[in-house]
Amino acid sequence: MHGLLKSIWTIDGEDASQVIPDDAKCFSIWLRLHVGPSNGEGSESFDVNVCSPCWRAGQCARDGFVVGRHHFVVNEYRFELIRDKLAQLISGCSGTTWHEAATKVARIGGWEFEDYVP
Repeated sequence: MHGLLKSIWTIDGEDASQVIPDDAKCFSIWLRLHVGPSNGEGSESFDVNVCSPCWRAGQCARDGFVVGRHHFVVNEYRFELIRDKLAQLISGCSGTTWHEAATKVARIGGWEFEDYVP
C-alpha cells in the first residue's frame, strides 16, 4: 500500500492552488496535505511548512536558529512544482498497512494522529 496525495489546502482552509505569496522567493506557508491509501478511500491530514531559504535565513538571523522538522524548502513558490514533488515523495511511502505507510508520510508532514494513544 502506498500513500496518495488527495488534496492540498492551507491550514486556514484555503485552496492552496489559489494562494500566491507576496514574495515568491522569500516566503513561508503552512500547507495541510490530505493523504490516504492509494487503494482506498478517505484521507488524513499532514501539515508541512513550505518555505524558501531566504525565509529560513531571516528566521535564523532573527532567532538564532530554525527547527527543521516538517519543513519543505524550495527556492521559489511554484505551486505545481511543490504539489508534484510532494505527491512523488508521498507515493514512495509504503507499508503493508495504511498505518505503516502513514507513519512514513509523517516524516514529511505532521500527522494529525502522531503520538495518538487510544
